[in-house]
Amino acid sequence: TSLVARSIDGLTSDSVRKGVCEGLMHYLDTDTILFHEDEPHQLVRLQDERWQPLLDWTSSHFKTPITIYKSLFNTSQSPETRSVLLAHIQTLTPLRLAAFERAVLSSKSFLVALGLLEGKLSVDDASRAAEVEVASQIERWGEVEDTHDVDYHDIRRQLGSVSIVLAPPADQQL
Repeated sequence: TSLVARSIDGLTSDSVRKGVCEGLMHYLDTDTILFHEDEPHQLVRLQDERWQPLLDWTSSHFKTPITIYKSLFNTSQSPETRSVLLAHIQTLTPLRLAAFERAVLSSKSFLVALGLLEGKLSVDDASRAAEVEVASQIERWGEVEDTHDVDYHDIRRQLGSVSIVLAPPADQQL
């Protein structure tokens, strides 16, 4: 119900929608899945397994290059990429924009949220992509009870609520 309320109360005004879309674009330049490391090997393997297919799909599907970062400095996507992705999210219905917003904020990733929104990622795949750093740390150091396990379920709960909104009845388009 919170996504429906957000869409009705907060995303029907053009000026509010514009502000939300611009705010979400900030997540693109600092997107978790764009920061790739060369070590430890567990992290590199998970980046390749969980992020690279999504990056390849995004670039191909939207016909725009996605820049990967190896540093915390000079992190921004090209004006072309920003323009293409902004134009896409500006066309979303209020309900789909509310769902996208929640997915971005929950996953800390514009691109993971986009993959979920467009049906490229399942809830589990989106959750696994959002948890790469944590999964790497768990592989290396072990799980911290009442922290990692809670986070594991929370991201799936948040992204699951998004997927319910994104799955319209067969006879109705959102």
